[in-house]
Amino acid sequence: MSGSSEDFKEKRRTERFPVNVDCKCDFASPVLEDFGPVKIKNLSTDGIGFFTSHNLSPGLLMAINLANPEKRFTKTFLVRVVHCTAQAGGNFLAGASFNVPLTYEELCILVM
Repeated sequence: MSGSSEDFKEKRRTERFPVNVDCKCDFASPVLEDFGPVKIKNLSTDGIGFFTSHNLSPGLLMAINLANPEKRFTKTFLVRVVHCTAQAGGNFLAGASFNVPLTYEELCILVM
């Protein structure tokens, strides 16, 4: 395998640009485990309630992907678990707050 820059073929669809001196990434972390799909109970601009088979610890940071295929919407959000309560049948009801609240438009796409 050659390390020559001449052998490199650009595969990106859009051009990348250098950032300015004030731009930074102040947090990067891997998502360590995929819990699979969960059933959403309710949703607001500030938070989400969902059923899961995992007992989640309050304070846990999670990435969740919300989608409405009919409206061609999909977006990944960061949420922080606020509570997790055992339910009948071995499941748990979790409540989490969005790190950045949903916009009114995003909420409408997901609930209407």
